[in-house]
Amino acid sequence: MALLMAAAFGIGQVMEEVPRAERAEIMGYHALVGISVLVLFLPRILAVLRLSPPAVQDDPRLVKIMARIAHGVLYLAMIAMPVTGLLAVMTSGRNFPVAGLFSLPDLGRIEWLHEGAEEIHEFFVPVLVTLVVLHVIAAVWHHYIRHDDVLARYVPSLRRRDS
Repeated sequence: MALLMAAAFGIGQVMEEVPRAERAEIMGYHALVGISVLVLFLPRILAVLRLSPPAVQDDPRLVKIMARIAHGVLYLAMIAMPVTGLLAVMTSGRNFPVAGLFSLPDLGRIEWLHEGAEEIHEFFVPVLVTLVVLHVIAAVWHHYIRHDDVLARYVPSLRRRDS
């Protein structure tokens, strides 16, 4: 998921540098990656709810609260970004090809929905970037300051070997 989200962000940044008239092809790849995030979101959230290990028990209460909020907003962004992106292109009033593989349905030009979806989509970009930075800081803090296994849960090579 992290790699897909990074790819969507990177493609989105490249897309912003290209003149609007030339964005369609790049936008199709951006949409394909976003759709992939959306498709993988359900198994991801189910895995988190069913398999996620509990928070580190000796973390201060404030740290646990901040982690819950950050994860909640991260999951909200993971669903809101692709859904609003899809709504924006499907209500643009034109056919939208996705990386030459298929086209998204054209629901016709629905101005208020199109503009609202674009605004929400763009709103979540800095939110997501901020959460990623905080996530990295928290992972480094857990690994190098707390010396716990939080980061090792996601990076198997960091797991401690029992003697």
